[in-house]
Amino acid sequence: MPPTHLNFITGNANKLKEVQSILATTSVELRSQNLDLPELQGTIEEITRDKCLRAAEIVKGPVLVEDTCLCFNAMGELPGPYVYAIFHPALLSRLQAQLFATSHD
Repeated sequence: MPPTHLNFITGNANKLKEVQSILATTSVELRSQNLDLPELQGTIEEITRDKCLRAAEIVKGPVLVEDTCLCFNAMGELPGPYVYAIFHPALLSRLQAQLFATSHD
């Protein structure tokens, strides 16, 4: 039997609105939970799975998590799940220079 409620793990109001809109025509009650979860280092799949398991254990119920991943083929699919770390202002100009240099080879 499908769950009657789902705990969306986010502190982002815009993400919450988007998921509420998607689930509006279903009978699933969406509950928002803002949890500060540690991020495992690994692939997007490993990170997301770990997030789900930790969140489900905390809320004692079904969860939905969302994560962001950005891959540049020119950089061997980096930064991948580490997109927020790479977009630190100090690294952004180096990223741009590397992408530009690689695209003109």
